[in-house]
Amino acid sequence: MDEAVTTPPTFKRSFSERIYCVEFSPYEWSQHLICIALAKEIVVGTVKFQDEDDAVEDMAYSPIRTFHHDARPHAIAWSPETSLSIVPKIVTFCVAGSDFKIRLYNSNLNDVNMFEILEGHKDYMNAISYEPEGELLASVSDDHTCKLWAVKENQKCVSTFYLTSPGTSVCWHNEESGKLLVAEKNGLIRMYNVRSHQAIMSLDSGVVPLTAADWGPNPLKVASIAAGELLLWDVSRPSRPLDERTLHVEGGLTVKISHANENLVSSIGWPDNLLKVVNLKSKVVVLCGKVKLIGGMTWHYKLPYVCAGSDRELCFWRINVN
Repeated sequence: MDEAVTTPPTFKRSFSERIYCVEFSPYEWSQHLICIALAKEIVVGTVKFQDEDDAVEDMAYSPIRTFHHDARPHAIAWSPETSLSIVPKIVTFCVAGSDFKIRLYNSNLNDVNMFEILEGHKDYMNAISYEPEGELLASVSDDHTCKLWAVKENQKCVSTFYLTSPGTSVCWHNEESGKLLVAEKNGLIRMYNVRSHQAIMSLDSGVVPLTAADWGPNPLKVASIAAGELLLWDVSRPSRPLDERTLHVEGGLTVKISHANENLVSSIGWPDNLLKVVNLKSKVVVLCGKVKLIGGMTWHYKLPYVCAGSDRELCFWRINVN
């Protein structure tokens, strides 16, 4: 595919303000939910595509509830407890703000709408993530720490890992509880056992700055973006990357592995705020899109859609995998 040719989004939705973050729910039972963070508001809605519902013409977006947020949002994480198919409904998520605080939202979409504040970081947070059981939330910050929060007990920080540089990404193993990936700006990616507080493995990108990493649905695969290089790791053979390629000549910002297809990896970088999707099997860039102002990037849980915030628009691209 000619990298100079950009593909317009398959679907778009406009908002009244700039979008700062966007996150599809990464769980099967709440996969239709999307969280969109504006400057002072967090909008929770549902997204349905024709691929899964014949009653939908192309894509249906329906806002459900808007929550107030006091600071500019930096990151969103969905709790695995969220479900609209139980009574009462449960909507639970966290937002990391520019005031170094995490707000934990709980709503039954009726009479209960509350949030609690988690305080302890001394600088901007770059990523937050719930463990699959929903007991702990992990956060990484420019203050050179990764913190674990007991979100169901007392909302207090229960553990701090001290890093050697700013933390850029944090992800949990999706099958084995207590295993946590922490990526640092200086190129180090470490896996921790949160119970023993020990690092059980480390990867070194050898390229800086490392701006993001992701642990895919296949727990052996880790992708990272450092400078503009996409690096793919097999954690059973951690000594060096399986694959590395330059995707963004002036640097990359974020990287995500598709939940539905472990061979699809998306990234956004410079110049031109290009969103690129690479098929790791064919080693080809299968999509090149463009965003105006970068407002986050997220994959649908089971369908081949990647979504990105682009100034005041939410853009969805359908990835065709032959």
